[in-house]
Amino acid sequence: MSQQPDKAARKKHLGLGLLIGGLIILAFFLAFLLIPQNADKSISPMWIGVAWGALMAIWGLFRMIKGPSKLDHPRGGSDAGV
Repeated sequence: MSQQPDKAARKKHLGLGLLIGGLIILAFFLAFLLIPQNADKSISPMWIGVAWGALMAIWGLFRMIKGPSKLDHPRGGSDAGV
């Protein structure tokens, strides 16, 4: 029998998806704000999308730097209620 490498031995990139997704959302909404329009950009609701993407990217970066939490369950979800 051949032994499979332990999946837990691989380094997980927690937060990478949040970081990339946040940057995509940030760029998407920021592009709408930077395209020349006749509307006033200061009151545009697109700033909510920019803020949402920035918060996602910051949270993803934090998760990549900090690593797994005590609340991360090995099989997914959270063990906070246990």
